Amino acid sequence: MPTPEHMTEIVHHYMAAINAGDMDAVMEIYADNAAVEDPAGTEPKTGSDILAFYKKAFAGGAKAELTDTIRTSANTAAVPFRAAIGQADGKILTVEVIDIFDFDEAGKVVKMTAHFGPANITMSHG
Repeated sequence: MPTPEHMTEIVHHYMAAINAGDMDAVMEIYADNAAVEDPAGTEPKTGSDILAFYKKAFAGGAKAELTDTIRTSANTAAVPFRAAIGQADGKILTVEVIDIFDFDEAGKVVKMTAHFGPANITMSHG
């Protein structure tokens, strides 16, 4: 069972990788059999589709920051954060989101679900 400290460290690694634009570093947190639902309820992405998803989602660069403390319980971390994502037209898409990371025994993420809806998304001029 991963410790709360390990899960918190992995979340910080994830946020730093997104902020650095390093999608290969993002992939380091995931188990080989991982699934990503972003947003929750959509068809899960697996395998190489996960990396392709991140590269497309953050192609314009992104700044991610925690908006509250990370909550951990059992093998799960809930992560409230804000992502400001650059768009091709120069605008900034801001999403207030809660990611839920489920960890396996080895401490890798086996499932990530991103929870947000239309009310959590704003567009502004850069």
